[in-house]
Amino acid sequence: MRARSKIGLSSAVESSGAHATSAFHREWDMSTRAGSKRIAAIALAIATSMAVACSSDSKNPLTSSGPKFSSPLPIEAGQTIGAATYASGDSSTGGQGQTVDGIACDTSTPTYHIHAHLTLIADGQQRAIPMAVGVGNPFVIQNFVVAAGCYYWLHTHDATGIIHVEAPDSAAFTLGQFFDIWGEPLTRSNVAGFTGTVTAFVNSTKYTGDLSALTFSPHEQITLIVGAVPDTIPIYAFPSAY
Repeated sequence: MRARSKIGLSSAVESSGAHATSAFHREWDMSTRAGSKRIAAIALAIATSMAVACSSDSKNPLTSSGPKFSSPLPIEAGQTIGAATYASGDSSTGGQGQTVDGIACDTSTPTYHIHAHLTLIADGQQRAIPMAVGVGNPFVIQNFVVAAGCYYWLHTHDATGIIHVEAPDSAAFTLGQFFDIWGEPLTRSNVAGFTGTVTAFVNSTKYTGDLSALTFSPHEQITLIVGAVPDTIPIYAFPSAY
């Protein structure tokens, strides 16, 4: 009896221990799975937050991607875009009929004709690029140069900021040549008499190269900013005839 009781007790203890071990394993497995689920949920939440943040940053004009650019604004021939800051034509140190940077004031009919747009923002205000830069003895109707004694190959017909490149051939003409014809300075600290840090964009992309060496291409949008960069920078739609 006692032997059988010992055997029975031993079996009971073993059985009880087995049940306890099994229960412990079940609890451990459940706890581990629950912990894994919590970790997975936390990881998912972090990933979602990062994705939302990245998405928000891509839409935020004040992120490292730079300022926001406007939708293309229409241009009408003869209008003045920006505050009238400069007199029409070239300054006394600019083109007065003499050859400037290898560019003559020409009377021949050009075979190469493209257009670019220049925006100048200084001291928080957009400044109009004047009419008749690079034009000798202009004849003006409704704020637009319709005829002249001669034209430099880089010139303006009005104060819209459109630069006309009209030349005998398709050489690489530069922004520096245009400013030399205009007779105004162009450096990284001085643009047309406004001094300070100069930030440049070409076709809505920041440009860090030599401003004077920047070459014109068809419908190129050049923006020069002296001082603080505004939240929104204007860009323009060229007239259909251009």
